[in-house]
Amino acid sequence: MKRPGSLIGSAVDTAAGIPRLQRCYGTYGGDMPDPAFPFNIVVVEHEDDFPMHAHQYAELVIVLNGSAVHRTDLENYPIEAGDVFVITGCRRHGFSGATELRLCNIQFDPGQLLGDQSELEHMMGYHALFDLEARTPSDRGFSQRLRLDAAQMSAARSLIETMIAEFHGDAQGRRTIIRSTFLLLVASLCRLYTTQKRREPTAVVRMARSVAYMRAHFAEPLRVSDLARIAHLSPSQFQRTFRKAYGTTPLRFINQLRIERARELLADRTRSISAVAAETGFRSPAFFSTQFKRVTGTTPSAYRTKAQRDRVATWRIGPAATSLVT
Repeated sequence: MKRPGSLIGSAVDTAAGIPRLQRCYGTYGGDMPDPAFPFNIVVVEHEDDFPMHAHQYAELVIVLNGSAVHRTDLENYPIEAGDVFVITGCRRHGFSGATELRLCNIQFDPGQLLGDQSELEHMMGYHALFDLEARTPSDRGFSQRLRLDAAQMSAARSLIETMIAEFHGDAQGRRTIIRSTFLLLVASLCRLYTTQKRREPTAVVRMARSVAYMRAHFAEPLRVSDLARIAHLSPSQFQRTFRKAYGTTPLRFINQLRIERARELLADRTRSISAVAAETGFRSPAFFSTQFKRVTGTTPSAYRTKAQRDRVATWRIGPAATSLVT
């Protein structure tokens, strides 16, 4: 059995209707009840300060009641009922000055719960709320982040209640219902963020708008000047702000998106290398091969051969493993 890690703190969890002490370790092993399903949902009440800490997973936080000061290494800001924010793994945060604070904390593995959701990645609100806002300070403070009104909070509570009921139940299909309800909540919050913030000239909104466009149009010819215009910045300002947010240049970011898509397309052996290059926005197969090797360390043809070999090996192991069980 894996050790849960060092205890960070505890709070009263009322999600299942019966108050119980919820201990926080900040690790998958300590805070996720099911090792095969990296998800946890708790509704906790805070009356005291909660120490600064970090955790391996990401956390979607919805403030249900009360108020407090949310503390991070980047900034401190007041929160109250209706506020929604995301904390990415390894970012330190805590609370102070809590008054009747009640939070819904949804702890999850982004790779497994939000991976392969291409439609989300085309939403400005997704990049802002679940990426940029989660790891960078807002240039105008917390007031620029997502806040739900009474009707929106009611809708969010309904989805939360569904996830809680399924999470603490044992009916067949519970994971599917939890995952689909979680995605519905995420998509709804991203849509609300886009609606609320699309006209606000914050750095987060500017970058999120441009990244959403890049992900939707990465196979097309994209110039920094065009992306800067989408972000309502000069090319030099855009490149400087983008590098600060993502740690790379816009063109390298686009190139990475193209390579990621190329990896997926190479699994289809009916597509030629030239076709994959064209579909992912590279101007020639030779240039595609050069860029692919620079990023992955191997050529497209060698990558395809290895991927096929790995699939065959997995297929061969599968029947044998099954026969041992039966």
